[in-house]
Amino acid sequence: YSVLKKTEIKMNKTTINEEQLKEYNDNGYLILRNVLDVKIIDKLLDFVFHVISLEAKSLIKDKQYSKNEILNDVLIKIKQVNPSSSSWIFQTINTSYALIEFFVSINIENMAMQLLGIKDKNNLGTVSPAFRFDIPNDPNNVRTWHQDSNYFLENKKGINHLVAWIPINDAYSDNGSVLLAPKTHKSGRLKSNYTKNHGFKSEQYVCDKSLYENVEKRKIDAKPDDIAFINMDLAHSSGVNITKNSVRYTAQIRFNTINKKEYRPVVLKAEYPIYDRLENL
Repeated sequence: YSVLKKTEIKMNKTTINEEQLKEYNDNGYLILRNVLDVKIIDKLLDFVFHVISLEAKSLIKDKQYSKNEILNDVLIKIKQVNPSSSSWIFQTINTSYALIEFFVSINIENMAMQLLGIKDKNNLGTVSPAFRFDIPNDPNNVRTWHQDSNYFLENKKGINHLVAWIPINDAYSDNGSVLLAPKTHKSGRLKSNYTKNHGFKSEQYVCDKSLYENVEKRKIDAKPDDIAFINMDLAHSSGVNITKNSVRYTAQIRFNTINKKEYRPVVLKAEYPIYDRLENL
C-alpha cells in the first residue's frame, strides 16, 4: 500500500483581536503582517510564470530566461509589443483553477467573518476573486480614487462587505501600491463619476474630490505574507508603477454578507473577446 503525502501548508489560525477590530472600524482598513503562507504565494507565481511563458514562446524561442525575467522583463515586453496578448494572459489567470485554489488555500475566510461580524459561515458571500498585474508606466489600468462599493453592490453598507487585498510580491510606493484615505468610509457610499472602459483602458467609478482631497493619505507597504482588509466604502487609489522593470502583482477577493435584507447577488454575463495572439503576428 502506498502512502499519500499531504502538501505541507500552514493552516491559517489568525484571530482578530479587539484592538484590531477597533482599528478596522475606526480607520476603514486593517493590515495584518506575516499571516499568509509564502509557499502558497510562490505556487501562484509559478502558475503566472507558466501562463506568461505560454504566450511568450515566440519571444523566448531558444533564449534562456529566469523566472524573475519572465515575470518582469518578458511580461513588460509583451505589453509593449502586443497589448492584446497581455489581456489574454490577464484573463487566463483570472479564469483559472489555480486562482480559485489559491484563495481556498490561504484560508482567510475566518478573518473576514470576524471583521464583518458573521458567526455562521453560511452567511458569508464572495464576489470578484481577481488577480492583477501593474506594468511600469502603464496608467490604463490604474484605479484612481474610488470606493469599491460603487463597483460592487451586493451590500448597501460598507460595514457588511470588504475587500481582501493580497500582495503577491513586494508592494511599495514606487511600484504603485495602494493609497488609502483613512476614515472616509464613515461617509458611506457616495455618488461617483463613471467612465466606460474602451480599448485596453479599464472602466472607472471616480470619487468626488471632496471625499479624499483634504484628508490624510497612507500608502500600503507590504510583503507577500501580509494582507490588508479594506471596508468597501473607504476611498482609495492605485498608485502608478514608476519602476523600470518591476511588475507589481496582487490578488483580491471581496467578501459580503448574504443574510442582510438588501443583499443583491450579481449576475455575470460571459464575454469572449477576440485576442490577437503573439504567435499569429
